[in-house]
Amino acid sequence: MNGSLALPRPTFSLLANPRARRGGGIRSEAFRGGLPAIDSALHEIRSWPDYHPTPLHDLTGLAQHVQLGQLRLKDEGHRFGVGSFKPMGGGYAVSRILAREVMQVAGAARTGPRELLAGEFADIVSRVTVACATDGNHGRAVAWAARTFGCRAVVYLASHVSESREETIRSFGADVVRTSGNHDDAVRQVAADAGAAGWFVVSQTASATSPEIAHDIFLGYGALFHEMVNQLPHGVTPSHVFVQCGVGGLAASCMAYAELRWGGDRPVIVVVEAENAACAFRSVAAGEPVAIEGDLATLMGGLAAGEISPHVWPTLDAGADYCMTIPDEAAIDTMRCLAAMNPPIAIGEAGVASLAAALTAAQAPHARELMGLTGQSRVLTIGTEGATDPGAYAEIVGLSCP
Repeated sequence: MNGSLALPRPTFSLLANPRARRGGGIRSEAFRGGLPAIDSALHEIRSWPDYHPTPLHDLTGLAQHVQLGQLRLKDEGHRFGVGSFKPMGGGYAVSRILAREVMQVAGAARTGPRELLAGEFADIVSRVTVACATDGNHGRAVAWAARTFGCRAVVYLASHVSESREETIRSFGADVVRTSGNHDDAVRQVAADAGAAGWFVVSQTASATSPEIAHDIFLGYGALFHEMVNQLPHGVTPSHVFVQCGVGGLAASCMAYAELRWGGDRPVIVVVEAENAACAFRSVAAGEPVAIEGDLATLMGGLAAGEISPHVWPTLDAGADYCMTIPDEAAIDTMRCLAAMNPPIAIGEAGVASLAAALTAAQAPHARELMGLTGQSRVLTIGTEGATDPGAYAEIVGLSCP
């Protein structure tokens, strides 16, 4: 890494959560089975076609540049060929929806991915429709899972979602419905349409057809963190985790997993949002869920959510040590920084948010002091998506996706 590297130092907002708890205060109902339940979910996901652990990059050069002890990036850009972390949550939820439907209709005692993938209950599965609202990645994951396991998918898109992302979702065989509003408007429309048609809504929000679906998404994300932590060198425990937040599922699963794994010695957890879609920041500040209205305009489209999921709010409220918002500028410059590395790392707009926040905070003396960032800190970040919109990626970084 070039020692003269100039990283962005944009303005940002940082909030310490006065209600953050440790040692038994933030476990979620979705993780009521503890680490064995998360390990079981990961075991099931490992049985899916084309499963490979995604890489955990050691960004030693960047760590030295911003005076951190260690800095790592979990790169979800090649997860199941979908391009993001979402199959771990939405894909797992689809598989469990289908398994429960088979068990209910056929009376089968146990149905898992082996039976679904073998097509043993194709007559039942093919009559199931799963639906969701998306800014891109979640819809792609649900469409992929529906194709993989043999059911139908209908994906609702907010008005700002690019045509490129729509085309990719269609390529997985899903039907696509364009809405005229923002992500939260799409969430409301899919809930209404699915209720009338008898579809299953795959969501972490109140629109989910049942609480089990939201819990399964949460559990699948727990499996992601289980995979990531198991990739750390023996004996290494992170001191800080920076994690993106849209409706809150990934962030809350991080908190619940960290407490299950480390208890009161868990890492400091920093929730990262786009400055124009900071529903977690505002909710934590208010001590109750706060909805943000409007177009939620941000380059980081995967984070453009105006409402925290009610299923995860209690976990997030108790487990977020800090909330941080960043401008689009931070994401742009971090994408360019990663693209300039040797070898280059291609992470998309929303995908770089946690790394962008960590790099920004590490360069701000007041943030370092408040969060306890030092030359010995061991920081984990999550690259939640790859270059899922190649055209946008090329325009931002000045070269095509490697």
